[in-house]
Amino acid sequence: MHSLTKTFLYSVLIASVALAMNVTSTAASEDGGNIVFNQMLKCLKLPADAPSAYDFMVVAVIKDGSADFLSINFRTPPSEWEKTAAPLIADAITQCEPYNSISGRTEFAVTPQLVEAGSKN
Repeated sequence: MHSLTKTFLYSVLIASVALAMNVTSTAASEDGGNIVFNQMLKCLKLPADAPSAYDFMVVAVIKDGSADFLSINFRTPPSEWEKTAAPLIADAITQCEPYNSISGRTEFAVTPQLVEAGSKN
């Protein structure tokens, strides 16, 4: 019985640590996404005649202050404007390096509302 209790407590400890690490990495990913997004806005030059609705999901892996991997994903089939804007978003992310304070995988959305709100700051 003592061995079973010890095994159970050990399993609970491992699960607690794994959960804590997951929560921490999610929070770090969100913070990193905000940093990359806000810095990207400084270099972002979107094409003229932006539609009132667009929605990109950006996944960036930052390593040693630089974008090691970038993926610009469309949530719906892209318009011609979105096809033109996607590489400009990627370029803005790489042009505004370095990202010294973050490392790892980050995700963030690029929408007209977020771009407008971020541009005001």
